[in-house]
Amino acid sequence: MNILITGATGFIGRHLTGALSKTHSIRCLVRKTSDISGLRNFTVEMAYGDLLLKDSLEPALDGIDLIYHLAGEVYSRHKSDYYKGNVLATRNLLEACKEKGLKRIIFLSSIGVYKPVTTKTLLTEESECEPITFYGKTKLDAEEMVKKYNIPWVIVRAPVIYGPRQPTVLNRFFVDAFDKRKIYIVGNGDNLRSLCFIDNLVEGLVLLANKADVDGKTYILSDNSPYTFNEIIVTASSVIEQKIKIVRLPDILGDISWKIYNIMGSLFKLYFLELYAIKTMGLNLGCDITKAKEEIGYNPAVTLEFGIKKTIDWIKGVYLN
Repeated sequence: MNILITGATGFIGRHLTGALSKTHSIRCLVRKTSDISGLRNFTVEMAYGDLLLKDSLEPALDGIDLIYHLAGEVYSRHKSDYYKGNVLATRNLLEACKEKGLKRIIFLSSIGVYKPVTTKTLLTEESECEPITFYGKTKLDAEEMVKKYNIPWVIVRAPVIYGPRQPTVLNRFFVDAFDKRKIYIVGNGDNLRSLCFIDNLVEGLVLLANKADVDGKTYILSDNSPYTFNEIIVTASSVIEQKIKIVRLPDILGDISWKIYNIMGSLFKLYFLELYAIKTMGLNLGCDITKAKEEIGYNPAVTLEFGIKKTIDWIKGVYLN
């Protein structure tokens, strides 16, 4: 099978490219300014193009059977970047696919499209979509766009994805745990959160490559079960064999952060992931992956303990030496 991967130079893309290149012919869509050093160890073809320039995409689609559309904006300070990176880029890709008669697309979305819940009810593929962030809104807009084109599609929604080579913004939690032995959380730490270790996500994405009977469906991919913040911290403490001090901040801090977040977005068109993260510490974002287990045979084998160990070992090698 001939597969094109967008976002191949990113955290998820590098891991997925490595896995798929063992059994498929892989082409990576990259800009001429992209750092492709992380792909050099894989047998892949580079196709130069830009998702914001539709005419540059058509050559990359020649002979392609399946696209994994992973590219998107996650960490920018500017709201306009989320529209360009998540909505406009997806529209350009779909338009180019339509002209080429592409067979299939797998789109990586986010549980950020959901309406957050205050109870411990787990999110499913059928849960209400009412995103509270501009990022979540642009991912939901992109999902709706994917559904409207006459191209077989699968949508994957994932929670926070972590593991070796993760983005710098995610390292703060692990560095604080390992180096400072201290973690700040809002509330009592009893709310549920789902995480997804990178190997678990890649397993699920690879499973979807050869399953035609899942077209037109949406799946949540995460670790096997959700955790409370307290469980995550206890597990991290066990892995580093050091007691981690939990500094509990009042719930009102989440509300204050959210007001600031909305003011900055409305008045200055700025997006602060840190303020959103503080707010969501008090929410329940646990996921139910029953559908993926039953329909595609998804079996996320990496445990929280092993995932944290692998991540901390990588951080120690890169940041703490």
